Amino acid sequence: MLMQTGATRAARRTPVIGFLAARFDEAYQHAVWGGAAVEAELLCASLVFFGGQRIGSPIGFEALDNIAFDLAGRSDIAGLIVMSNVIGTYISNEEQLAFLRRFRGMELVTIGVEYPGVACVCVDSSGGMRSIAEHLVRAHERRRFLFIAGPRGHRESEARAAEFLSSLEILLPGTEPDIIYSDFTDEDARNKVSLYLDSKTKDETMIDAVVAANDHMAFGALGALTAFGLDVPREVSLTGFDDTEDSRFSTPPLTTVRQPAATLGRLAVRRMAVKLGLVPEEAQASLAVSFVIRESCGCRYAPEQDSLPSEDAKPLEGIEPVAAAVKREIHAGRNPGRLRKRPMPSDLKDKALLTIAEGECRFLAARQLLAERRTTILREIESSLVSSFAMEDILREIARGIRELGISACWLCLFESKGPSPEWSKLFLTADASKVGILSPQGIRFRTAELVPGGLPLAWSAYVCEPLRFGDDRLGYLICTADSTDRRMYVALRDQVSGAVKGAMLMAAERDREKDLERKVRSRTLQLSTANWRLVEEMERRKRLERELLDISNLIMGDIGRDIHDDLCQDIAVLGIMAAVLKGKLERAGLPAEGGAAAEIASRAGKTAAKAKSMARGLYPVELEAKGIVPAVESLVAAARKDKDVRVRLDVTEGFTVHDPQKAIHLFRIVQEALGNAIKHSKAKEILVGLYMDRENITVEVGDNGIGIPHGALEEGGMGLQIMKYRASVIRGELRIRSLDSGASVSCRVAR
Repeated sequence: MLMQTGATRAARRTPVIGFLAARFDEAYQHAVWGGAAVEAELLCASLVFFGGQRIGSPIGFEALDNIAFDLAGRSDIAGLIVMSNVIGTYISNEEQLAFLRRFRGMELVTIGVEYPGVACVCVDSSGGMRSIAEHLVRAHERRRFLFIAGPRGHRESEARAAEFLSSLEILLPGTEPDIIYSDFTDEDARNKVSLYLDSKTKDETMIDAVVAANDHMAFGALGALTAFGLDVPREVSLTGFDDTEDSRFSTPPLTTVRQPAATLGRLAVRRMAVKLGLVPEEAQASLAVSFVIRESCGCRYAPEQDSLPSEDAKPLEGIEPVAAAVKREIHAGRNPGRLRKRPMPSDLKDKALLTIAEGECRFLAARQLLAERRTTILREIESSLVSSFAMEDILREIARGIRELGISACWLCLFESKGPSPEWSKLFLTADASKVGILSPQGIRFRTAELVPGGLPLAWSAYVCEPLRFGDDRLGYLICTADSTDRRMYVALRDQVSGAVKGAMLMAAERDREKDLERKVRSRTLQLSTANWRLVEEMERRKRLERELLDISNLIMGDIGRDIHDDLCQDIAVLGIMAAVLKGKLERAGLPAEGGAAAEIASRAGKTAAKAKSMARGLYPVELEAKGIVPAVESLVAAARKDKDVRVRLDVTEGFTVHDPQKAIHLFRIVQEALGNAIKHSKAKEILVGLYMDRENITVEVGDNGIGIPHGALEEGGMGLQIMKYRASVIRGELRIRSLDSGASVSCRVAR
C-alpha cells in the first residue's frame, strides 16, 4: 500500500510531513493515521508518525519528557500534523497553544481542537450524544444514568457531556445522572467505575445505563460492570463514542457514535498539502458523526448499520461480483464487511450479505492467525535479544525480526548526548530487504534533524518513528516503514529494542569501566610495586643501621665494661690498699681517730670496687666470651640472688651450649633484660631462669610468680621490650611475652 517506485517519487519534490500523536497502537489514532498515510501516498509526500505521550500526564511513564516532541521539533520536516485532541488531554488550551509555538518555522495543522492562527481539521460531533440519550430513553426505557467524562477542562469531553446532559434534561426533566471523570483510558475508567459501584449501598437504586465519552472508557466500564455482577446489556446498557476498530469486536459489540477517523486524517494531510503548495486551495469539507447501534445497548445485531461506508459506490450486481469484491478487499488487507453499504439487487441481497459475512469471517480468522504469528515472532525476537548483551548481536537480531514481521526497512539511531534536544545522533543499524548494515561500535554520526543520515529515502511514503527510552533515560529512536497492518507491533518492538539496547549500553559501559579499572589497577600496582621496592630497600637499610647500632652498642658496652674491670676496679683496689696502709701508720702515730677514718675509706673502696666489678660484668660478661653463655647467666643469677626478697633459680638443660657468638650475646642480653625487669617490677617471690635445648631449637626463658604484666603494657612497649624484640629478630628468633594468671613469662626460641 505504501510502496512507490523510486522513479515515481523522485520525479517530483517529496516533502516530509510529521504526524504527532500519543500512541500508534491506540485504535482511534491509528485510524486517523491510516487515512493520512493513504492521502500522503497519493500526494507523493512522506509521512512520519512521531509517537509521543500525552502532555502533562500524571501517569508515571507518560509524565516523562516526550522524546518524539523534541525530535519532531528539530527535524527537517516541511510541516507537522498534531492530534491536539489526543496529546492535550491534561493541559489547558493556553498551555497547548504554547506547546504548538515550539514548532515555529514549520507549517502546522491540528486535529480536533482549533487554535488562533493554526489550521485545523475537526469533526462536528453535535448530535452524537443526543442520539445516544434518545435511543437509551425511548428504545430501552433507561432512567438511571452514569456518565463517564474525560478529564476536567478537556474541550471535546466537555462538549459531549454538555450535549448529553441537555438532551437528558429534555427527555427526562429533573433527571441528574451521576458523573465520574476519567483520563480516556480503559484502565482508569475501570478503576473509577469499580470505586463508584462499591460506594453504592444496598438501599440505593442501581444504574441501568452507562454512557462513556469515548470507546476506551466504555471498555473499562464493561470490565467493571461484569466484575460487579451486572449483565450488559440485560441489566445495564453501555455506549461509547468514536467507533474504534475494537468496538466492533468487543463482547457484546459496542453501541457508539462513529467519527470518520480515516477521513479526518486524509483531510488533515490535504490541508497540509494546500499550505505546502502541493495542491490548490479547496473548500473545507464538513465532517459529521453518525450513531451506530450494536448489542451493548440492548439491541439486536444489525450488520448493515455496523459496516463502514465503502469508498466505491458502484452497485454489486450478482453473486460473482460480490465474491470477487470480497476477495479483493481481503487481499488488500481490508475488512469486506464494508461491502454491505454497496448497492445490490434486492433479490440477491440475502445471498450477497451471506457471502460478505463469510468473507468477513475469513478476514478475521486470517487477521487472528497473522496476529498470532506476529506475537510468536515478537516473542522469538525478545528471547533472542535477552540472550546476548553484545550490541552487534542485538542489532543483527533486530534486523532479522524486522524482516520476519514484514517491515520493509528500519533504522536504529542513538543520541550522542543526554538532554531533551541532542543535536547529534549516531546510526547503528540500517536494514531493508536487500542488505543489513551493522554499524556498531562506532556508528555513523549525523545531525538529528535529518532523522537518518541524508534524510529519509524516497522508496517509501510512510514511516513510524518510535522513541527508545528505558526508565527516564532517553536513548534514541527506531524508524520503521509503516507497511505492517498490526498497529500494536511497533510499540511492542519499540519496548523490546529499548530494553535490549539499554542492556547492551550498560554492558558496554561495564566493560569500559572494567578496562578503566584494569588500567588504574595496573598503574596503581606499578606505583605500589615501586613504593614497595623502595620500602623494602628502606627497611633493609634501617635494619642494617639498627644492626650496626646494636653492634656498636655491644662494642661500646664491652669496651666500657673492660675499662671498668681492668682499670677502674684496679685503681679503686689500689686506693683501698693505700687507705689500709695509712690506717696502720696513723694508729702507730697515736692518731686513732684519723686511723678510723682511713679504715672507713679502705672499706668503702672495697665495696665500690665490688660494685664496679658487678657493673663491668653486666656491661661486658667476661664469662660469656671466655666460657660461654651458661657461666655468664650463672653470674647474672648469682648477682640477682643477693636480693634477699626474691628467690632466683636456674634450670639448665644438660649440655646446653650456643655455638654462634652473635646468638649467644643476644640471648644473654634478653635474659639479662627480662631478669632485671622481673626483679624490679614483678614483686615476685620466686624467679626461674631456664636455658633449654632440644635437637632443633634453643630456648631461654625467665618466668616469675609476681603480679603479671599490667594491662596495656604489652601494646605500649617500653624501650627494653623493643630492644628484646629487635634482638630476637636479629637472630631470627621468636620472642614470646605472656602475662599469666600468677606472674609473667618471657621466652625466646631460636634455631640451633
